[in-house]
Order: sequence, then structure tokens, then C-alpha cells
Amino acid sequence: MNPIFRYITIMIILMLISIYVLIFPAKAMEGPHGIPHVRVNPIVKLAQEDAKQDLGHNADLRWFAYGTGCWVFAVVHASVSNPTVPSHRLLGRSPEYVNTYTEAYKHSIKNQRMEMSATGWVVSLVAVLWLWNIFTD
Repeated sequence: MNPIFRYITIMIILMLISIYVLIFPAKAMEGPHGIPHVRVNPIVKLAQEDAKQDLGHNADLRWFAYGTGCWVFAVVHASVSNPTVPSHRLLGRSPEYVNTYTEAYKHSIKNQRMEMSATGWVVSLVAVLWLWNIFTD
């Protein structure tokens, strides 16, 4: 095995671990061996469910493809983009509800976009390095 490939593989593994720790938020584990379940604000829970429903499966694949093709630029775009909340969900609500719902909705969508684009970026980086190692030997 090429020593450069070995070092690059180690760097990729370290990058994967750091991405997992830094980008993917830690989720509370439920069950007897995990952290006790913390009660979540029902508005936040509703916003997260709506964001997941609005994104759907096609958006996950699209952001994965962006990460695969654009690498780190897709992750940066996902982190700085500002998703919009559908206005029909906020009509007739109190300002506190609107603020809480909007923040939770945007945060949930950004996390999902960053997760999928980072996954695509890492997968494509590993594939490129693997192909590079095959064709340079």
C-alpha cells in the first residue's frame, strides 16, 4: 500500500470522527441504559416534525448529491443558507409561538442539510482517494 494513501486514509478517518462530533448534534438516548428523556417543548417538536415532513426523502438525496459534487462548498452553503418557514403554519399565532417555531424549524432543516451534504462530501472524498490509489499504483 502506498504510504501517502495510508496517511490520507488516517486523515479521512479523523475527519469523519470530527465531523460526527462537531456537525451531528448529540441526541438524547432513550431507554434504561441511556440518558433520561428530557421533555421537549411541544412547539419545537411540532416544528421538527414539520421540517422533516417538508424535506422528505428527495431533499436528502439532493443534498447528498450536492455534497458529492461540490464537496465542502455544499456543507458551507447548507450551514449559511436560511430556510423559510411556510407562512400558513404561522398565521394567527402569538409572537412567542412564531419565534419558537421559526427557530426550531430553521435549525432542524439546516441540521438535516448539513448532515446529508457532509455525508456526500466524505463518501466522494473516500471514493476519489480510493480510485487515485488504484490508478497511481
